[in-house]
Amino acid sequence: MRDLLRSASGKQLSLSEYEADFYATVKSVDEPILKTERIQTFREPGSPSWEAFAAGRWDEALRIASQPNPELVQFFARLHERGSGLHRLRIVEPPLTPYLIWELNFLRFRAEAGERIRVITVDKVLDLEQEHGVVPELMVAGGKAVYDVRYDADGTPVGAEKFVAPQVVAGCRSQVRALLAIAEPFESFFHREVDGLKPPTAHL
Repeated sequence: MRDLLRSASGKQLSLSEYEADFYATVKSVDEPILKTERIQTFREPGSPSWEAFAAGRWDEALRIASQPNPELVQFFARLHERGSGLHRLRIVEPPLTPYLIWELNFLRFRAEAGERIRVITVDKVLDLEQEHGVVPELMVAGGKAVYDVRYDADGTPVGAEKFVAPQVVAGCRSQVRALLAIAEPFESFFHREVDGLKPPTAHL
């Protein structure tokens, strides 16, 4: 995927521009929306659950994450009605970082709301990464656009580069789909590897 992005020029977007552009684009998408996550630690300021986790309040972080979110349920339902849906590929590198322990617990509730999530361990992508570069953080909006989401050194989102060249969109979509096909369903991975885990006390 990374080599496909390097082969084309995209449009640089600030974080607010990216968010507005992405949501405007997906309104007309009737194909699966694909998301890749490769970085093992992000920062998510503005997320109450993440902020509680970052402050060491684990039980509060889980309680907030578990609260019903009707707007999210409706968002996923509208996507599914159009034949798209959000399909997340989460690449996991053991041992799990404290952030990943939080995120995978958080994703359990997004899965219940309607997000389609699969997990793949890093050993399954090493050959691909050696040939094409590290899997980027992508949002593939059907056949319309690819957003290469950018983060600062601390893992805070800062914007994205948008690509619309058909060969780039098709190539990224094909590669993400291939990885999703060999990834494990979220539920089985979570119950085997994550359920009951807490971040290390030193982190909290």
